[in-house]
Amino acid sequence: HGGTYRGPGDTVPPGAGGAGGGAGPSTPGPAGPGAPGPSTPGAPSPAGPSTGGVPTGAQAGGQLTTEMLQTGADLTLWTYWWEFNKDPYLQLKAAINKNMTTGAEDFFNERGKTKIKETLRPSEELIKQTVVPALLATLQSEENNDIVTGCMMALAKIGDTKSETGESEFQKAITPFLRNKVQEISETAAIALGILANDSTVQTLIDLLEDSPTGRDLVNKKEVDYRTRAYAAYGLALTGKKTPNLEVKQKIVDALFRTLDTEKTSSKDLKVSCVIALGLVPIDSATAYEPAEGGKESKDSKIPRIYRRGQIQALIEYMQDKKNHEIARAHVPTALARLCEGLEPERFEALKREIAPLLLQATTKEAKEKPEVVQSAIYALGLFGDNDADKLDKDIRKTLIDAADSRIDEQAKYFSRVALAFAGSRVGTGDEPGAGIEDVRKHFLEQIGKNTKGNIRSWNSVGAGLFGRKLSESGQHLEGIGDALRGVMADVKDPKEIGSSAIALGILGESDSKKALQDKLGTKDEEALGYICVALGMLGANEAKPQITDLVEKSKYKPALLKQTAIALGLLGDKNVVEKL
Repeated sequence: HGGTYRGPGDTVPPGAGGAGGGAGPSTPGPAGPGAPGPSTPGAPSPAGPSTGGVPTGAQAGGQLTTEMLQTGADLTLWTYWWEFNKDPYLQLKAAINKNMTTGAEDFFNERGKTKIKETLRPSEELIKQTVVPALLATLQSEENNDIVTGCMMALAKIGDTKSETGESEFQKAITPFLRNKVQEISETAAIALGILANDSTVQTLIDLLEDSPTGRDLVNKKEVDYRTRAYAAYGLALTGKKTPNLEVKQKIVDALFRTLDTEKTSSKDLKVSCVIALGLVPIDSATAYEPAEGGKESKDSKIPRIYRRGQIQALIEYMQDKKNHEIARAHVPTALARLCEGLEPERFEALKREIAPLLLQATTKEAKEKPEVVQSAIYALGLFGDNDADKLDKDIRKTLIDAADSRIDEQAKYFSRVALAFAGSRVGTGDEPGAGIEDVRKHFLEQIGKNTKGNIRSWNSVGAGLFGRKLSESGQHLEGIGDALRGVMADVKDPKEIGSSAIALGILGESDSKKALQDKLGTKDEEALGYICVALGMLGANEAKPQITDLVEKSKYKPALLKQTAIALGLLGDKNVVEKL
């Protein structure tokens, strides 16, 4: 769908490659958004990716789709989590822009007075006067699917200004492609309208979502394909997230819930897309309907769904109704976490007291929940929990710690490593902030030191790196984690463990790790070698640049390794990487 655009939230496919050939909307198990929390000073920054961007979205080239679930792709690998969530830790664009200045000899213009900036990024003037007209012209004449979808996505990302009559030139250019007979082009038009994020596209996207007569006329078919409808839901999410207009947000949320309530199609993609989309469109003016400490509002009061707490109540009901498909229900916990993101501390804590006990209950044997729902509940507990001494937070941390050695679902066990890192590092607002840090530190050190087989050691390494990174962001240094991870890096032979140890060290961000990583640059496995290079880039290891440059030049026919080495050079601020590619 136009290259490497990432869809909203946890629909993002791992890897850098586009879906190609029109892969369907994602219906993965929860990959997890970033860690939300109350908007308190000093709290750790959100850990997850933004809802736009180029994974990331979600998101293993291509999308994580139903096909992959059916054909045996190993979704338990740590690499899936990393590729879904790497952007905040790489900060690739920031690294490139930071280093986009000239050398000393070119720092002044020919007159020797005015500073100039050399950059590979095109100017606004160039985009408006050259790029946009070329894209619009190509749309009118091109027949190649990839080029057509690429042009639509590019225009949507650029965004347009309204004409004197208030019309959007890009919207006018993209909308006719909804009628295209090629499904990939039609559904890309739907998501492109969402990325464009004009309020005027909302009714069009709702008509597509609801398969209304107008929607069918827009696609010139007897019914709107379920894939186009799913992409319309994502488009509404992107528009709803950006628009400042409360009425538009409420209109979007109402349409998404209507579809969730009434849709009878056997495909779960549409239901999943609606749940994800609802988590991305929090209603801002909901304070009168959110519980607060000591407030009179009962948690059992029925709140309209077009208010924030009403959204939350309705999604909880949907998750608890086991007649609904487990894959759709599994996306509810992370949607709930997003809806609580950024609230004032007292409101976040009040909602947490309603939601977290339900998630804890879902993880118990007595609940007899489907594995997918348990996995998501485990992950979301990490997004709600913190490291203070409140009983609820103690229960959350204990559940996540115990998950490492329990007979809980394997994927839930793996997600518990990341969730524990988030919960153990987030500064609590209750009694004794930081009281849980030492227990979590000891647990990770113990787990890393075990000679375990399979995926769990890799997940523990990544979790430990995250834990240390998030604590350092709040000004706390954690003893022992870096040494333990460097020890693992030196000893392991399994390529997957080499890769996970490398990324864990990159996430942790200790400069002492540079040598340990450089010592592994002779690794023969391409995936592991690629992650070592990325980790060196994350650490700013300029001394490794010649070796990484050499790997780029030798990786012409090794696309996965070429991608990772190019990312590493980008992180190191090498402008010449474009020429090398």
